[in-house]
Amino acid sequence: MQKTKRRSDIAAIFTCLLLIISLICYTWMMRTPSFLSLKAGKPFLNWIMQNSDLALAVLFLILTSVPFYLTFDKRKAQARDLVPVALMAAMCVVGRAAFSIVPLPNFKPVTAIVMITAIAFGAKAGYLTGALAALLSNFLFGQGPWTPWQMFSWGMIGLVTGLLYRIGIFGTVGQVQTDEHGKRKKPVRLCVFGFFCGIAYGWFMNLQYIIGYVDPINWKTIGLAYAQSLYFDISHGVCTALVLYLAAEPWTRKLMRIRRKFSLGEK
Repeated sequence: MQKTKRRSDIAAIFTCLLLIISLICYTWMMRTPSFLSLKAGKPFLNWIMQNSDLALAVLFLILTSVPFYLTFDKRKAQARDLVPVALMAAMCVVGRAAFSIVPLPNFKPVTAIVMITAIAFGAKAGYLTGALAALLSNFLFGQGPWTPWQMFSWGMIGLVTGLLYRIGIFGTVGQVQTDEHGKRKKPVRLCVFGFFCGIAYGWFMNLQYIIGYVDPINWKTIGLAYAQSLYFDISHGVCTALVLYLAAEPWTRKLMRIRRKFSLGEK
């Protein structure tokens, strides 16, 4: 079991490195006119170029699934092992669509739901949920060169949250006992971390905009890009913190009960 876990962790590290390199190279190539130009008599190549963002997103989803499957020891991954990931990814899509009526930019609960999934089912499940949520929700909100970046961003938030919870940074979220008044403590540390995750998500997404569209790239244009996104990033961070404050403890508790009952998630 320990050998399988170590192999899975190594695969996760190499996968993350491969994905970030792919993101940067792909976005930089999108700036090149020759990469975007169509080739006469090559319909398949033209289709790939016209749908390169979606093709890269599917490749990302396949690669991010590798560490997830390596976590299973002495048995093959079954369909039920993917049920929590599919369910929570669907919740991300619904939440992103439902919160679109809020008159605040980027006020979406996706980051919070991904973090809750990582706490309840493990870091790799959190990563896969974040990646899948970005791909699926963009069928409603629009696919584009930003989709692989969103997949990686939300996936990394899930991965890091799961790892930090494993070493006890967030305490016993989902396992807190009630006090004499029948109430449970709110996960303040998780909420603070969620706020900064919302901001970090926006900062990472700014790289896609800077590498792909900003010309020339210098400290002034980079600073301007980050300054323009600050309001959006803070709004995202506030939404994430609020959702975690209100829902992280009860939701995680119920998900952990499901995990134990059906032996789901990482051991």
